[in-house]
Amino acid sequence: MSIKGFRFLWIKLQIENRRFISIPLPIPLYIFQELLDCFLDLLTVACFFVPKVPDPDSSSLITIYSVKALVIMVMKLLDSLAGDEPYDLVDVTTDKVKVLIKIR
Repeated sequence: MSIKGFRFLWIKLQIENRRFISIPLPIPLYIFQELLDCFLDLLTVACFFVPKVPDPDSSSLITIYSVKALVIMVMKLLDSLAGDEPYDLVDVTTDKVKVLIKIR
């Protein structure tokens, strides 16, 4: 992995003229992508043992197949976030709150 693709997620929050609270995500984005890829492999194996049709008596509409589709979408989203040069993802300022999310 090259340094160019090595991205972090930085979150800054300022509330009512107080100092900034800086919260860096403790893992780089590519490591989070790798963890999701491993989780996707586990879900793929689990899908062999679970029927595709959800149980009609179940109160939950979430199936393992929908979780698998969600993980695939999140992985595509992370690929698009980490693909380009560093940028500001969110920069919102109101009267009392400032939120800044950067991809670095």
